[in-house]
Amino acid sequence: MRKALGAILFIATAIALPVSSSADTPGRHPLYLRARSDLRTVQWLLRVNDEPNVMRHVHAVDEETERAIQEIDRAAVLDHKDLNDHPGIDQRLDRRGRFQKAMELLKRARHDIGKEEDNPRALAWRDGAYRHIDAAMDQLRLAARDLHMDHMEGW
Repeated sequence: MRKALGAILFIATAIALPVSSSADTPGRHPLYLRARSDLRTVQWLLRVNDEPNVMRHVHAVDEETERAIQEIDRAAVLDHKDLNDHPGIDQRLDRRGRFQKAMELLKRARHDIGKEEDNPRALAWRDGAYRHIDAAMDQLRLAARDLHMDHMEGW
């Protein structure tokens, strides 16, 4: 009886161990989480007041970035990702530094979601995220141009 009980406990432990140890492991595409975190950081970097002509583009960057995050969330859920992230923000960046860091993060997020996708249901969402990241990058370039023009005008 003891031998049988010991064998049952051993088998139950052997079955449960792989399941419990993989519960916290992200799915096959962990770079979704980094891309998502980078996009959230972009939003926080750009949530400051600036000149109205610059803010028009910055708001568009924020909207496109949020849409990209939503697309990534849809794709990441299929891989059972934990979507709770709290990126740290460098508060010491000046206006130009914020824009440069935001562009760097947008490019990195785009690169990260570009890894091979083996889930056909996630392809459309990933491609949607590409479009929104590209649109955010375009708007950030316009904001940087307007900021540069303001600086040249003495603002």
